[in-house]
Order: sequence, then structure tokens, then C-alpha cells
Amino acid sequence: MAHEWTVTGVEETTGDDGRTPYWVIVYEVPVEVAPDGQWRYYVPKEAVEYRAAEYGLTDVDEVLDVLVHEPLLIELQSAGVLPPLTPSLTDAAAARELVRQQIAACRERHGAVAAQRKHSNARAVDPLQAIRDACRIDPIRTAELRMEIDRHRMAQARGEGRK
Repeated sequence: MAHEWTVTGVEETTGDDGRTPYWVIVYEVPVEVAPDGQWRYYVPKEAVEYRAAEYGLTDVDEVLDVLVHEPLLIELQSAGVLPPLTPSLTDAAAARELVRQQIAACRERHGAVAAQRKHSNARAVDPLQAIRDACRIDPIRTAELRMEIDRHRMAQARGEGRK
């Protein structure tokens, strides 16, 4: 049975350390998921650029598609319906293909995660726009992150990451 999640808002906060900035993606969810019908997903702000590096993405909207589906993907992975995503153990193209397949499977099972459009002064307001406005994917920083991910992957392949 499909149960759709709808993004209703985005908030900003900091972690318990008072320094780490987070986006809080607020969802409207079925009561079977949360009795009050709301779910909050905390995403470190640096995750936007990091997901771009992990999956070889170049567009903020592509990254947002991954981020807004992550809570559902985690649920399906925990239930054994989908395998865990391990982008640090594969190249970016393979990781990108796998996450796209998993998001498609998530949509088949739950329907698309949609952003609720609120109307303000006869203009639609997308709750994810705050993230779009604040984030830019820096290709140099993303390449540096990807190099670190690849370095980790190669060390794992050589058995250097095992203890």
C-alpha cells in the first residue's frame, strides 16, 4: 500500500554542538508513519555537496531528489527490501545508477515524495527553495570530495580499511 510523503517545509537549526548547521526537511506523512502526521529529517548542510560527490551529481535539484527520498530509502533498506547504498565503495556512475534505481523503487512502493506548493500573493512557493537558494555545488570542492571517496574505495579494495 502506497503512502505518500509531502515536503511541507524546510527549517534551519544547529546540532547539539551548537556549531554544525542542519537543514530540517519537514514532511507530512501518514499516521501509520508518525501519529502526529509529521516527520522531520535532519540533513547536515554539507550533505548537499557531499551527495553530489558521492553520486556524481551536478545539479542541486538532483541532490534534493536524493535527500528528500533518503528517509524512505532508509526504511526500505532497514526492512531488507533494498540493499544499503554504499557510494564510497563504488565509482560515481555506478553509485548514481543504483540510487536512481532505488528512488524509482521507492516511488513504486510509496509514490513520489512531493513538495507542497504554498501560495503566497498568487505565487506558488516551493518549501525546498530555501535549500536551492542557499546551495551551490562547487565543482572543484566536489571533485576534491570525490577524490577522497575514491581514495577510500581503493583502500577498501586493497584491504587497508579492514581491521
